[in-house]
Amino acid sequence: MKTCITFFILLLIANTALSQFRGGERPSKHMMERIENYKKVRLMESLKLDEVLTIKLFARYDKHRKVMRGLEEERGELVDKLELQVQNNANDADYNQSFSAILEIDKKIFEARKIFLSELKEILSAKQIAEYIIFEKNFAKDLRETIRDVQKERMRDR
Repeated sequence: MKTCITFFILLLIANTALSQFRGGERPSKHMMERIENYKKVRLMESLKLDEVLTIKLFARYDKHRKVMRGLEEERGELVDKLELQVQNNANDADYNQSFSAILEIDKKIFEARKIFLSELKEILSAKQIAEYIIFEKNFAKDLRETIRDVQKERMRDR
């Protein structure tokens, strides 16, 4: 029953998210905040956190997400630039410069994740960190599947 309710909520979130953007556009900031808030509630339930731990975790989590959003945005801009280079038949030197810039961002992303995990060790047990990592993987997978299901449903309705 709980799985069914969770799936229904994810379906509603994904449906709303999809209704707010088309094509290659990104979902609105408001929609992303709603998904993040839902994710936090599910995370709190999954890890069985008390109020104090929840506050500590989310303070670090919010800081980490802000850093990651910035890095992901920067990486996305670099990939967009690379796409333009391909369309304009850029030279190898330009491609190599873009590759290097993207790899630098990837290193920063890796370092940010490493720092976040070390911060988690200060407040969570090893088992809770493992559960957090598994939760992140499963939440992303469930969200992708829900969005895919909503897209299939929309295609059938056309």
